[in-house]
Amino acid sequence: MKSFKFIDLFCGIGGFHQAMKSLGGECVFASDIDEDCRKTYEVNYGITPVGDITKIEAADIPPHDVLCGGFPCQAFSKAGNRLGFDDPTKGTLFFDICRILKYHHPKYVLLENVRNLASHDHGKTWCVIHDKLEELGYNLLPEPVIFSPHYLGIPQHRERVYIMCIREDVGEV
Repeated sequence: MKSFKFIDLFCGIGGFHQAMKSLGGECVFASDIDEDCRKTYEVNYGITPVGDITKIEAADIPPHDVLCGGFPCQAFSKAGNRLGFDDPTKGTLFFDICRILKYHHPKYVLLENVRNLASHDHGKTWCVIHDKLEELGYNLLPEPVIFSPHYLGIPQHRERVYIMCIREDVGEV
């Protein structure tokens, strides 16, 4: 794709925005619950993110080619209570991504989370995520991709899980 439209869920201050824009993307929607992040995002990109994604109807989100989302990690992190999907405020936000995917069915999905997502609940959390994305019509690798800046010689050790999906009719992973 030479030019494409993307949405930036759980956008923070815009890490995905930077990457997608550098590839020719146009952000058509952003969302973050944190007010300070929304203010910074607006200053950086001229887009005012909406707040709580759980209160946004999928139909109110513009059509897009790519859904990006670094969904909240606290429920899956070793530093937290590790409640996973049982965490009532942050553990279920992955399913809001699924709600939007079901409605819009964009060509590509790029998700990011903490390293522990890959092994949380003895791998059951990853299985739920993987199977749900497949059920929604996406091809993805059987295991999450784990990456850290230090793999490229950058002096920061911060392993993250990346989940890359391609809609079945578009291609294979």
